Amino acid sequence: MDDNFQPATVAEHLLFLLGEHGVEHLFLNPGTDSAPLQEAMKTLPAAGITIPRVHASTFEAVSLAAAHAFYQATGRPQCVVVHVDAGTQNLGAMMHDAFRDRAGVIILAGKTPYGEDSESRGGRSGYIQWLQDMPDQPGIVRSYAKLVLEITRPEMLDRALGRAVQIATSYPAGPVYLTVSRDVLMDRPERRASRTSGYAIPAPPALGADRVAEVVALIAAASRPLLITSRTGRTESGFEAVTRLAELAGLTVTRGVDTGPVSIPTLHPMHLRSPAAATAALREADLVLIVECDVPFIPRSVQPNSAATVVHIDGDPLKVTMPLWAFPVDIALQADGPTALGQLGDAIAELRATSPETARRFDDRVESAGAGEPLGAPQLLEDDGIGAVDVLLALNEVLRSDDIVVEEAVTNSGLVYQDVVRTKAGTIAGAFAPGLGWALGGAIGVKLAHPERRVVAICGDGSFLFSVPSSALMMAAEMRTPFLTVILNNDGYRASRLPVYELFPEGASAASGDAVGTSFSSAPNFAALALACHAHGERVEQRSQLTSALRRCLEVVESGTAAVLDVGVRQR
Repeated sequence: MDDNFQPATVAEHLLFLLGEHGVEHLFLNPGTDSAPLQEAMKTLPAAGITIPRVHASTFEAVSLAAAHAFYQATGRPQCVVVHVDAGTQNLGAMMHDAFRDRAGVIILAGKTPYGEDSESRGGRSGYIQWLQDMPDQPGIVRSYAKLVLEITRPEMLDRALGRAVQIATSYPAGPVYLTVSRDVLMDRPERRASRTSGYAIPAPPALGADRVAEVVALIAAASRPLLITSRTGRTESGFEAVTRLAELAGLTVTRGVDTGPVSIPTLHPMHLRSPAAATAALREADLVLIVECDVPFIPRSVQPNSAATVVHIDGDPLKVTMPLWAFPVDIALQADGPTALGQLGDAIAELRATSPETARRFDDRVESAGAGEPLGAPQLLEDDGIGAVDVLLALNEVLRSDDIVVEEAVTNSGLVYQDVVRTKAGTIAGAFAPGLGWALGGAIGVKLAHPERRVVAICGDGSFLFSVPSSALMMAAEMRTPFLTVILNNDGYRASRLPVYELFPEGASAASGDAVGTSFSSAPNFAALALACHAHGERVEQRSQLTSALRRCLEVVESGTAAVLDVGVRQR
């Protein structure tokens, strides 16, 4: 910390402290409450004081998705500044995503000033500040934040920010929501309140030795063990732990029905990618390990074998924020997934060394898996039409092993995980949560985290629109974060159409091939929209043209310009 720095305002002190805590990027949606911060963003760099890099944001939800993705890629929290209650509401479903996906993000919201007389620095000066004075502004996000805190005095600022970073990044990570009024930002800070050390991040929880021994014994005794995980592979250590344990113990691996990062190489023989294979394995398994997976299966469709032992390992095995999470579990263990699977892998390695017979049995399980599941076949539609699988197979032709795929394909998400070949940790990113509209902002965050790598977002036409593409593509141009968006365009909300067919298979909707409110007849020209936002845009409808279009778009991205490839896919 610069001992010679004396901030003139709380706003200056706040930016200084964020920099000291390692926050690299600040996404700013300014309003009447942020003026002291905006001034400090000019004065501090001019004085040689390092502050986070400020990005002008054109929509709050895009900013939060970007900060979420940056944390997902790096484990380092970033800051999103929003305007009082209205800006908070514009965070929308991205707040839900950050909470469910355990993304450490700091959200700083303005609050209506308290003072209103002429002597009050930063007090109320416009009619809007009475209209913005809501009785419970934090209530908008209270269910989705690990910490909600108002900064009311200059002398609490260092502790508030220290706690924000500490809580946001401690396992399981999650967003924090801070508020501060303009008159407090204008206050003169207390010099003594500048502590940035001593906010230790607790180590992720591990399994006790007795619990490791218990689970290893179950794995050794099992004939058909199954590992279900959807988050463990996010980190390199988790990816390695899953792959190693699968190979050492002959565990088959599936991600259940969750979306999530690749936890084992796509074509690994122990990886069950198709729903049919995963369902059959769950029915036959005599041991089911559920690790860092919110929804391992859909109970109305499939249940574990009644004789199977179900072990659940998670940072929150009770899922207290999901009131009716009641999957059958015989042994619940609270631990970090990568840590726990690493421990189990070490113990299995020791067991193999001391018991050749057990090692041979484990190896037999791996050998019996054969070559694993093949990729999907081209759909070969009439008139050279394009199916969703065709797009994914074409992507395999152009993607590099270290390219990062941002996935929000909704009803085609399962196909992405089955047929887009990924072999490295962190090469599929996504919100892995309910709120749609994450993909484009997420791609910006991934590109900020890994500027040297190519980023390709795969989304549906509905989720593309939810991503506020005009804002996201403009921000990508402003921030020099080019990426390719591939739209699987089926002309509507297929995710909302399929449940109607499911519940009424003989109904009028299924017979007509459509459901009310799910088809677009006047959708935007997405390629033209891209061009209007300083990006390259193309539309392709023939499979024979697909791979060349992908190559052209990636060349544009490598030259420094974002690109949008709108692919007309034929899906009911």
